[in-house]
Amino acid sequence: MPDLAKPPIRLAIAMPTYNEAKNIAKMVRKIKDVTQSSILSCTVLIIDDNSPDGTGGIADKLATDESNSVFKVQVLHRQTKQGLGKAYIAGFRKLLEGNFTHIMQLDADLSHDPKYIPQFIQAGSKADFIVGSRYIHAGGTPDWSLRRKLLSLFGNIYAKAFLGNKIHDYTGGFNLFSTKLLKKINPDSIEADGYGFMIELKYLALNHCENIIEIPIVFVERQHGVSKIPKNTILKNLLLVPKLALSRVKH
Repeated sequence: MPDLAKPPIRLAIAMPTYNEAKNIAKMVRKIKDVTQSSILSCTVLIIDDNSPDGTGGIADKLATDESNSVFKVQVLHRQTKQGLGKAYIAGFRKLLEGNFTHIMQLDADLSHDPKYIPQFIQAGSKADFIVGSRYIHAGGTPDWSLRRKLLSLFGNIYAKAFLGNKIHDYTGGFNLFSTKLLKKINPDSIEADGYGFMIELKYLALNHCENIIEIPIVFVERQHGVSKIPKNTILKNLLLVPKLALSRVKH
């Protein structure tokens, strides 16, 4: 029988990877440590875009080693690198076929600390959309340069000006959705990629969710590998945000 003291949450985590061979096993261990005693079950879906550094093979071994009713790892192999948004859409599509109550977004590079997951889970019993925010009290980006902080802060202020201020962090990738909400959003309909994908996903979630809770998170810089932010991200997001706002007016 399941432990009745645990909240009835069956969590799935969508985690895209590309060249994360030095990070992925450590990340999975951290997730296991904070979830196996706190919820009914947790499944980590690693979505690998044919990483040349062997990430996919490491993920397959993790899937073999971690496979039980409480904690398991699954792997979705994609043949080409098509961007973060497409990876998430593929992962969401697969997970929505399962029997999960909540689905989480989480970076594989250790910049998102799994220690926050229990707070997300607790909030998930009260709201169907939980946002990990760097821009509320106790959140932050201590490792970033001043230029990067200002760009990110401006991007979020810009997004809030067009899309509303219900949340403070439109571009962060540490979020939790009820499965019911994610089905309403229909991720397959999202066209933007990269950080634009995050903005559009959150915008759609805000339009369909019943309750929102923001959790403060501290985002730390990756220790291994390199950032994969496309150079044209800023321009694309500047054009995307008013487009989304205009679509709201039309509907």
